This record gives sequence, structure tokens and C-alpha cells, in this order.
Amino acid sequence: MITPNQVSLIIPTYNRQEIVFQTLQYIKQQSISGFEVVLVDQTESIDGNLKYFKSRIFKYKYLRITEPGLPNARNVGAENAKGDILIFIDDDSIPENDLIQCYMNLFNGDGKDKLCIGGRIIEKNTTMFKEKDSIVGGWITWYGKTLKNFDTDTSGKCEWAAGGNFGLTKNLFNETGGFDSNFIGTAVMEDGDFGYAIQKFGGEVYYYPEPVIEHLRIQTGGLRQKSPAKGMFYRAHNSVYFFRKYGRRRFLFFVFLYLNGVALKELIKQKHGLSSFIWTWIGFYKGLVTKLNK
Repeated sequence: MITPNQVSLIIPTYNRQEIVFQTLQYIKQQSISGFEVVLVDQTESIDGNLKYFKSRIFKYKYLRITEPGLPNARNVGAENAKGDILIFIDDDSIPENDLIQCYMNLFNGDGKDKLCIGGRIIEKNTTMFKEKDSIVGGWITWYGKTLKNFDTDTSGKCEWAAGGNFGLTKNLFNETGGFDSNFIGTAVMEDGDFGYAIQKFGGEVYYYPEPVIEHLRIQTGGLRQKSPAKGMFYRAHNSVYFFRKYGRRRFLFFVFLYLNGVALKELIKQKHGLSSFIWTWIGFYKGLVTKLNK
């Protein structure tokens, strides 16, 4: 039987002090107590507010790192967490009061050591996490498009769990080697890569609707890109790197076509000239030459 002191909740944050304050206040309202909270702070300027908040509201483990990036932050959080069960959420999230209890219930019982669970993500006024009703969880097409449905009542097996709400055992996390830090910028595909790594080591990824968070999609701070064109660089780099890593080089031509289609949509929507294409092509090239982490 899993107890709260065997659970660590890990929250990476970057330039969002006021928002993460709010998230921590919601965490304080969880239906159970005794679990560990690990806050990994990548904020560029330090004014002590997060440490001050720690002393005034409730105790949590505060880790300060200077290198921004979700993969690195999640790895540092996992390395320093004491729990046997690791749960990850984003810093701009509102967790349901029973989030921790739901994960504990799902991980209780035999045969859960090799299981990664993706929870429900509600995002109002957008279909970002509910793109395709006929699937559950996250999937990656043969040409590089990510498909996801993390807001459905149906549970089931999938290829990857969304990084903003998932949990697994620390043993399984360590077996995979954690997140690959070569997924850069907005870290597109980093959770897909992690899901594939879990399966490579004999694990499984499942979506369950019981653990729920509302994702606020705050437009400031975090890794949100002010320039959609620059975001295309990260998307192209990470997509090409992913396909190389998993031996899918023969599909890279189709990935290139798909990415240019996305760039064309960005050009039409944002009206920022040819920069989407230029950044896409640069990202594609960089993805081809980045040294692979096995």
C-alpha cells in the first residue's frame, strides 16, 4: 500500500513566480498531506520570493538551477526527490484536490513498477489537449505530427503521456535515464521521446482520466515563445532529432514536408514573412547534426 510519504510532486518553473505561488496554494489544498513537493526554479533573476513563500505557506524542497529547459529541470527534480512515486505537473496548473490520492490509488497493487500514467488535462477555450476524439493519450504519426487526447473519460494504452500531468515510479524513471536534454527550447517531442524510452525498457504508458489538472496556458514566462517563427526552429530540430534517435531516417523527407506545411500555416496566420520557413530549415539542419543521446 502506497503512503503519502512515498510520493514526490515535482514542479519545474521558469520566470513565473506569481503563477507558481498560485499553483502551490492549490497544492496545499490537497485532500491528503505528507507527500513531498519539489520545486525546480530556473528563474533568471532571484529575489528570494520563492524561498520566502516556502517558509510562510508550507515546506517544500526548493532547487535552484541556472540552465533553463524542461528536460533538465525534470531530471534534477527526479534526482533530488525522495519518493518512490514521482508526479510531474507544470507551474501554470490548477490540480484537483484529489490529484495525489488518485495517483496513489492507480499505483497501488502489483505490476505497476513498469507503468507510466498520464492524467487528464483540461484547457478551457482550446482543443490543445483534445485534438482527436478517437484516441486516448499521446501518439506520434509516421511523418512527425503529434496527436493527443488527454481530456476524455476513456482510459487506455498510448505512446506517451503529456509532461504537464504524469506519474511513474522513480525506479522506472532512473531506468530510462530520464529526459533527453537534447530536446531544446519549447521541448516539443520531449514527452514523446520519454514515452518511447519507457517502452524501450519494457514499460507501458497509459492514460487515466482520474488525476485531473486544469492547464492555464499562461502567455508569459515559462518556455512560451514570443516568436512563432522561432518556435518552428525548436519544432523542426526536435522532430528530426527524434526520428534519427529511433531509426526512422527514411521518413525524414516526409517530416520535412509536414514541417514546411506547418510553417506555411504560421506564415498565413501570423503574417511574419518567410521567417517561419527559414527557422524551420535551420532547425531541420541542426536536428540532423545534433549528437544523439542513446
